[in-house]
Order: sequence, then structure tokens, then C-alpha cells
Amino acid sequence: MIREEIGGKNLKKEIGDLTKEISDLNKHNANTEAAIDSINKILKDSGFQGFSIRAKEGVENVYEVIREDGSVAENLSEGERNFIAFLYFYHQVRGSMTSEELKEKIVVIDDPVSSMDSTALFLVSAIVREMINVCRNNTEYLNQKVPGDYIKQLFILTHNVYFHREVTYQQVGYYNCTSFYMIRKNDNISTIKLCKRQSKEVPTEEENYNPVQNSYAALWDELRDIKSTIPALNVMRRILEYYFLQLCGYEGSDLREIVLEKAENRSKFVRQVEGEKPDMTNYHLASSLLAYINNPNGISDGLNYVEDCEDVEAYKRVFEMIFEALEQSQHFNMMTGKRVKS
Repeated sequence: MIREEIGGKNLKKEIGDLTKEISDLNKHNANTEAAIDSINKILKDSGFQGFSIRAKEGVENVYEVIREDGSVAENLSEGERNFIAFLYFYHQVRGSMTSEELKEKIVVIDDPVSSMDSTALFLVSAIVREMINVCRNNTEYLNQKVPGDYIKQLFILTHNVYFHREVTYQQVGYYNCTSFYMIRKNDNISTIKLCKRQSKEVPTEEENYNPVQNSYAALWDELRDIKSTIPALNVMRRILEYYFLQLCGYEGSDLREIVLEKAENRSKFVRQVEGEKPDMTNYHLASSLLAYINNPNGISDGLNYVEDCEDVEAYKRVFEMIFEALEQSQHFNMMTGKRVKS
């Protein structure tokens, strides 16, 4: 009786171990198939046509890279290998949205775009921005399009300025959950420095800042510190030219007509008080700013320049009004760090 009881216990344990092993193997197979489907969906949705992946026939839990013509890809470039590895990494981080194993993950991404072409860099940047939003959901659940809060902390390290710009431009103003650091190496000794400075808005406080900027972002920082009218006009002209002419596709003459001649906008720049002459100050200030970019040589003809206006803040107010008239207040607020009251 004792031998039979012991034998029964051993058999039950063996069956239990085998059942668990089968369950783990089935789970692994499902995860491999899910990874393949997830990666191919990302590639298809983004319009990427270089390759796709599929399960390797006759080999469990292994996939292979397929070119557009259906042939197995050989001699993948370093950038392609890095791209595939990152997509698989992303799937592993994301995993099942309901799994308890995913809670409070700490994710480290170290220069993922090495040797990638522009298309792959764009896709990786978009995925990293999604992961940033998931992490931000731990502090303030703002983005319903990016569900989940399974990433507790996210560390991103890179030498690539373009990748840095792509993943950080939306983080301006979210210093409650985003910090920027610089890592420097001297004499084989690395040091980590928190990028902080005195707050411009609240001088008694410090703020974290992004140490890497493109020339356009640097213009906004320069404008914030300028106290003289002529230099401020030059910087504002360069911002208006770059944003509205190059990025938005306006013509210089179109800008003036939309901002100052459309009835709904003109009234914003002309202050009308009953029984008094219209106050054209803001209109003339806006006209002088726009005259800078109307001229193909970038030089005002002087007809609209208000020479006796030395109040740089007046120009800055009108500068903001131009963005409002062109329905670009959101961009202005983002670049200036201006908080909008809800």
C-alpha cells in the first residue's frame, strides 16, 4: 500500500511537470507567432516594403526574413538586422496587454538606429514615442490612443541627433516625468550630468532642459532672451520664414493677405473704440514683421517699419497674434513652453 501511494504521488508529479512543460512550449509557440504577426502588421501599416518575416518551415520557434519577391533574404545589412532586432524587442516589451508579468517594466534603449536608413529611423522613432507615452501614462493618463502603463521607467541613450530630435520634440514642457542628461567621457571616465538651469518663467525654481536642439528650436530660445528690437525682428523673421514658408508652404504675399486683410483677422489687429479713431498700432507692427518675409531679399522696404517703437515686448505680442491668426497657436505654445489654462 505504501509503495502504491508513493508511486501514485510520483506519477502525479510527473504528469504535472509534463503538463507545465507542454503549456510553456505552447505559450512560447503562440508568442513566436504573435511576434511574427505583430512585426508584419507594423511593417504593412507603415508602408515599409523592404521585407517581411515568416515562420521557418520545419524549425520550431524560428522565423526567417523574406524579400518582396518571396525569396529568403541573405546578406542583410547591419541596419536591416538592427531594425528587425528592434521590432522584436518592441514586441517583447509590449507583449500581452493583460499579462501581470508586464507590470512596472524598466526599459533601456541604447542607440537603436545605428546604420538604419531614413525609413527605418522614422519607424523606430514613432515606436519609441509610443513607448514614451506608455511610460507617461504612469503620471498622467492623457493619451487614450496609447493604452497601458506597463513601462515604469524608460531610458533612451543615443549619439544620433536626428533620432534624438524625433523622440524628444513632443516632450517639451513635460519635465514632471521627463529628464534630460548628458554623458561625457574624459580620460576613460564617464560622468552623467543632469541638464538643469534657472527657470525663465519662475526664476526661483530650476528646470530640466533639452541640451540638443536644431537651429529652428534654437531661434525660439534666442527670441526669449532678446531685449532689443532690431535683433528680435531678425529672429522673428527667420522663424516666420522657416515655419510658414518652408514647413507650411505659404507664400510671403499670402501671409500678409491672410493675416491682415481677411476681415476676421484684421479686426484682431485693429483696435476699435467707439467715438475714437481706430488704433492701428498692432496692425502696423504686424505689417512690419510680415514685410521682412514678403521681400525675397529678406530686407524690409521700410514703409511699414515702426521706427519709434522700441518696445520689443509689443512686437512679441503681435508675433504671437500672427500665429493665432494662422491657427497655429498650439505650435507657438509648444515652442515657447507656454502653458494653456484649461
